[in-house]
Amino acid sequence: MRYRTIFRLPALVLLLAGCGTDLTETACGPGDSGSGGDGIACRFSIDNDGEADAPPETRTAYGPLRDGGYPIYWRTGDRVEIICPLAAPQQASVEVRVSGPTESEADLSDTGMSWGSGTHHDFYAFYPSEAIKANSGSIVLTAIPAVQTYNNGECNMQYAYMSACAEGVARGEEVPFTFRPLMTTVTVQVGFSETVEVQKLVLSSENDAVAGTFTHDIATNSSTVDPERSSKVLALHMTTGSTPYIELNAGSKILVTAFMLPQDIHGLTLSAVTTEGKTYSYTTPATLKAGHRYSFTIGDMPAQAQRITEDYSDWMKYLPDNAYLSQVSIPGSHDACTIFGSHYEATGGKPSERYHFKWLQNVVLGYMNITKMIKAQELSLEEQLAAGVRMFDVRPSASGSSVQDLPIQHGIAPLGDPSLGGYTPGGTDRQELSPFLLSQVLDRFVRFLEAHPGETVLVHLKYENTSGTGKTGWDRSVVSLIRSHCEGRIADFHPRMTLADARGKVLFIIREDYKSSNDGQYLGAYLNWTHDKVVFDTTLSGNDVGQAPIRVNDLYNIKNGSSDGKTKYAAIEECIDYTYNTTDVTRWCMNYVSCYDTAHCSVSGINIFGAVGDYDYCANLYNRYTADRLNRHDFRGNVGIVLMDFAGASHATMTYGQTWSNMEVYGDDLVRAVIGNNNKWSIRCNE
Repeated sequence: MRYRTIFRLPALVLLLAGCGTDLTETACGPGDSGSGGDGIACRFSIDNDGEADAPPETRTAYGPLRDGGYPIYWRTGDRVEIICPLAAPQQASVEVRVSGPTESEADLSDTGMSWGSGTHHDFYAFYPSEAIKANSGSIVLTAIPAVQTYNNGECNMQYAYMSACAEGVARGEEVPFTFRPLMTTVTVQVGFSETVEVQKLVLSSENDAVAGTFTHDIATNSSTVDPERSSKVLALHMTTGSTPYIELNAGSKILVTAFMLPQDIHGLTLSAVTTEGKTYSYTTPATLKAGHRYSFTIGDMPAQAQRITEDYSDWMKYLPDNAYLSQVSIPGSHDACTIFGSHYEATGGKPSERYHFKWLQNVVLGYMNITKMIKAQELSLEEQLAAGVRMFDVRPSASGSSVQDLPIQHGIAPLGDPSLGGYTPGGTDRQELSPFLLSQVLDRFVRFLEAHPGETVLVHLKYENTSGTGKTGWDRSVVSLIRSHCEGRIADFHPRMTLADARGKVLFIIREDYKSSNDGQYLGAYLNWTHDKVVFDTTLSGNDVGQAPIRVNDLYNIKNGSSDGKTKYAAIEECIDYTYNTTDVTRWCMNYVSCYDTAHCSVSGINIFGAVGDYDYCANLYNRYTADRLNRHDFRGNVGIVLMDFAGASHATMTYGQTWSNMEVYGDDLVRAVIGNNNKWSIRCNE
């Protein structure tokens, strides 16, 4: 059976004060006969007779401001879901067809529904039909996305959910539907006294979820939020055509209407995130009631913001809680503790008072400076965290089977930490520093998370085997140190884990199978490292949660024969292709952009054992290449974990014999590009 229904919907008015009284209804014409009975005719209207501060009823498009309000119109292609357990069929998606761009007359046809044998029928309707994930009678399962995209601030009316019910309708009678708005709606207007490029606006609440999955009972007009698939953060991505931000000149404003979960929200924070890494935040303590519409205006965000952040210490805070962690692009640090070595000589007044490593001084080469063999980072751990780095490649070493604190090494070289004492800044004599120890590294991560509970830290641990012995002691020591220093902050791994599962915690990704030293359990994820010096596919494993596929780019010696002729550029791209825009939220990736090149390796002009390389030389090439790749306007997708040398640093201060270098390494550009990529596309969330 087919039938045609005509809706005559006079323009609905959305008042600036937040209430509307005008509305309409139209009768449907009778349908043709069907196998189950006569066709079902419907009448649609909207309830605008609520309390004075009730929101105006939302429709699929706003017209221009007129007489103090915004008229609302249908758009061709909008669909309404009609549900009737006794009808044949029980459910139909009805398409709206509009005769003109601002016309109120709409044509709904091809429902195929007809009356069943019962004398009375219950009917339910939901707008938009495509938002329904499942339903059982009057109860529908749906979600409001935690990431929404707004082009030039245009309102996304697809999130203006409404429902209607008509119960006990006598067979053959017209079905009256009166739609009720569901969502908690805010219109935010933000102005800037300075020229900015806004990547996203973020709505968040410390108390209540603002986005995610919920069930709605149309019959009772009640909603229930799923706490496991919800988020206290709603990210509104700003675009201008193909450009992933909106540029506002000084004195300009942006106006956005956002739709949040249909529940009361106690306190709301508005944050504006710019391409320069600045975040402006303003909080109101007001309670927003479910189904109501509110205005949120900040005339000059730089002047009125209650909090302004100019670094990346809290960038994860502005991502949705229910974002899959595998879908978040995360900057990482290769050999994160290699800012210094264990034996140093003063640089004689060179910039930043950098010191250089000399581990071969008592072996072969006396006191020759060989920084380029060891140094892969310019910033301390604290500086890297402030720059936005969230994964740290840390390589403890052990000898023997006893439980002990473990020194951090790079290859056979123990690394020194000047913050622990043991040296005199500006001194002229050779000085030996206290070693980096795993306990101290873990303590630094915990302190950071205490100060920034919205963040997470990923730590990749590898047994740096320097003696051929000590693996048993390494396993036992790592377990003991993690448990004693990170108690209550160890994230459990799951292939589909969300950011909420990791906030305020450390996710350990450990390359060694140590579970026999931990009662058969993993602390985080076990990374089954199967290859070396190549790009390879392997797995991440947790405790009774299955395995997740992961691709690793470990091409670190780009002139090594085991690279199979692949260039470093091709290896980087291979990992990007693996994870970019994948719909498999269990797919992970670790893309080591870091590497050395023995063709450019020298220590005072000498190539030593073919085992050392110019980290700054390679960073200059590959950090820049990757940053440029991610910064393209058309690049919008996940890149996984990107590990680099000189993370967060613009230049590397290296020493070559008695020659000091200050090469541009683009570590700051690459970190920003990885983080900024999260604001250019709709990160997949658990909804």
